[in-house]
Amino acid sequence: MEHHTPSRNITDFSTDGNRRKGHEEGIDYGEVMYITCFIITSILGIVGNGLVIWITGFKMQKTMTTTWVLNLAIADFSFCLFLPLRLFVVEQWVAQPLDWILCKISSFTKYINMYTSVLFLTVISIDRCICVLYPIWSKSHRSSRLAAIISVIIWFLSIVLSSPYFIFSDTLNDDSIFYCINSKTPWTNLTELDYETVDLIDEAASVTEFVCAFLIPFFIIVICYGLIAFKVRRNSRILGSGQTFKILITTVLCFFFCWVLYYLVPIITLVNSNTDWPGSDFLYPLSECLAFFNSCLNPIIYVFIGRNYKQILRKSIPFLLESTFRERTEPTETQEDDTV
Repeated sequence: MEHHTPSRNITDFSTDGNRRKGHEEGIDYGEVMYITCFIITSILGIVGNGLVIWITGFKMQKTMTTTWVLNLAIADFSFCLFLPLRLFVVEQWVAQPLDWILCKISSFTKYINMYTSVLFLTVISIDRCICVLYPIWSKSHRSSRLAAIISVIIWFLSIVLSSPYFIFSDTLNDDSIFYCINSKTPWTNLTELDYETVDLIDEAASVTEFVCAFLIPFFIIVICYGLIAFKVRRNSRILGSGQTFKILITTVLCFFFCWVLYYLVPIITLVNSNTDWPGSDFLYPLSECLAFFNSCLNPIIYVFIGRNYKQILRKSIPFLLESTFRERTEPTETQEDDTV
């Protein structure tokens, strides 16, 4: 039976076999892009998010906003911590069966980060919207304890949604081309007909993932911030009362900018499944590098948009991070949560 080569939609973009062939033809710029992206993202993400975890987790009063920020930082930190393992898999720097284990771990942590980030950003947007539209109700009902409960639910959902990638991810060496398969269904030891069925399931899953993990959250977030803008358009004091609003909306915009290409590339590939559309070899690594780089952006946003930015050369980074989410007045739960 002819060997079935994994389709693009279930093949991990970072392990695209075309990069493997490039070794014999000279410098592989796609591979250089990957290695550079992995190293920069990992270093900046571990240091930056580790600092955010330290400040929001141990140096600041627990509020809903700091709880959201803390959990976003934990998700990004854990992903960046395991990102070097992904590089070992991509570059085949490890031997079997370690590459099989690392393939599963790297796939699992990538999707955990993706789901937790989008879910927390969606919840943050809803939370901000409630604060503006119903300020009195929010003061009496919002608490750090409620935020902790919601955070546990989000982590549980993210683990459940990411578990198929850990269960079914596997490695394949086909004609000296290395693959780390990110399939949502079992794909080994199948007939050609079974492979076609698996491809159809994965294509449907890719579209569903695009709609549920990107489009729907995007529209919810747009609606929430649209309502906020409509509410405060005649009251600039509310919109400008703190830096939290600017930070959160910038975080949301950066997330969707970094992830939009990652979601669109499989859809474009699906539409052009019978042809080799131009730019695919470039867009695959670029889309994943952008998605990965988002994991180290949030700490940079907190510092450069936070309060006292003009004093950045005179103040320590921990002070800047802490002052970003601390109110000008006495830091009580109610006062902090009233800030947009």
